[in-house]
Amino acid sequence: MQTLLTMFGSFSGWCRTPFGKLTLLILVMLTGSTVGFWFFERYPNGEIHDFFGALWWAVVTLTTVGYGDMVPGTVGGKIMGVFVMVCGIGLVSALTGNLASMLVEQKAKKRKGLLKVNLTNHVIIIGWNDFGMELITALRDNGVLGSKDGGGSDLVLVNALTQDERETLALQLGMGDRLHFVWGAITQESVLHKSQPDQARIIYMLSEHRKQNPKEADQQTLYCALAIREMAPQVPLYGEVALPENRKHLLRAGVNEILIHGQLTSMVLGLMGNNPSMWTFIQELLGMHGNPLLGVENLSTEDKSLTWGQLMTLFRSKGLLPLAICQISKNISLNDILDDTLALDKFILELFESSGQETGIGNSGPRVVANPPDSIFLTDYDAVLFLKPGDCK
Repeated sequence: MQTLLTMFGSFSGWCRTPFGKLTLLILVMLTGSTVGFWFFERYPNGEIHDFFGALWWAVVTLTTVGYGDMVPGTVGGKIMGVFVMVCGIGLVSALTGNLASMLVEQKAKKRKGLLKVNLTNHVIIIGWNDFGMELITALRDNGVLGSKDGGGSDLVLVNALTQDERETLALQLGMGDRLHFVWGAITQESVLHKSQPDQARIIYMLSEHRKQNPKEADQQTLYCALAIREMAPQVPLYGEVALPENRKHLLRAGVNEILIHGQLTSMVLGLMGNNPSMWTFIQELLGMHGNPLLGVENLSTEDKSLTWGQLMTLFRSKGLLPLAICQISKNISLNDILDDTLALDKFILELFESSGQETGIGNSGPRVVANPPDSIFLTDYDAVLFLKPGDCK
């Protein structure tokens, strides 16, 4: 019943639009002219043998096509023809004009970021700062984002940039129809909902601390994370904060990983104090001057039966250097940390289940073991991080 009421409400709203009113008027005109022509021209007085013939004449005449295969022979039919032809010129022209205006308006709204995107497996970047372009470049280099020619995912940018800034950004990226904008405040659920976060492949949140106070920027990121996690609880969510003390709040809000703005810069500068070549080495790893050298590969069933030392030998035969093994992050619930054989733990679980509350408490995050012992078995691990061959030129 509720579905029928919703459909009726949508239809009523459509009927109130200029395009809807014109469409209904043409349908009424088409129905009336069909019945009238059939009444005056039906056999044996005229050439009409069935109702479909009258409908055919009404459509041809109303749209001013005029095939001439069916001509009224009675006075009533001729009067009906004059009426339909005169009205058809205005109605069809008005309908065509309204349809063209609707298409132009829809395109303008899409360019302004006011429409809901209809995508799946796309990448969403919420917020914008000076490092947004570098993030997009890194996603492109790693094959996450697609291009005009296909492959990869579409990109959706959710921010409050001006139209000139969005058009400049679109020109710089050169992604064509693979780039989409959603305009508005990133703390509003209605704005975030337009980006289809529940259908996304991955979501990033960039801190806008350069436009406002760092504390306020982190609060904005926190509100955004809470809204995203409610709409898309399973989609990987990564972000950055301006103040270190706010990192824990974002993690509690369900963000998978949080980077502190400037933290990596400080660490790299510290490594350079020991040896300046460290920065060059990191640039090579990340592909800042070419293709990235770091790679990741999921472990097969056969790989998981090996030890780290055996996997090392296997990868070295391919010219690759394994660096670490990792476990993919997984959701953690109370069942994972409580023992149902103990009375108190069992009571807590039953209390949650009886009240209908979720027992999930977040996720463990990925676990990475760098350069593990050769004897360790890979049964409990999911992927291996490795180093590709470098260019000696």
